[in-house]
Amino acid sequence: MKKRNLFVRITAIVLCAIMVLSVFAVALNAFAAEPTATAVAADTGSPDNTWIIVAVVAAVLVVAACIVVPKVSNKK
Repeated sequence: MKKRNLFVRITAIVLCAIMVLSVFAVALNAFAAEPTATAVAADTGSPDNTWIIVAVVAAVLVVAACIVVPKVSNKK
């Protein structure tokens, strides 16, 4: 049972890391675009790439929770 629990945690951490890397890749791609490309995105209703920043913050919070919650729950 302990090996299974370890496998699940390692898998979850790897998946979170992949998620964070993909969000950062999209964020870098959006911020590296030419000014004319971002002007086109503004016409579609995307307000200054704010949703990308929100996605990055959410991904970082998920990873932090995956690291902090098991440590806090083991202390009790």
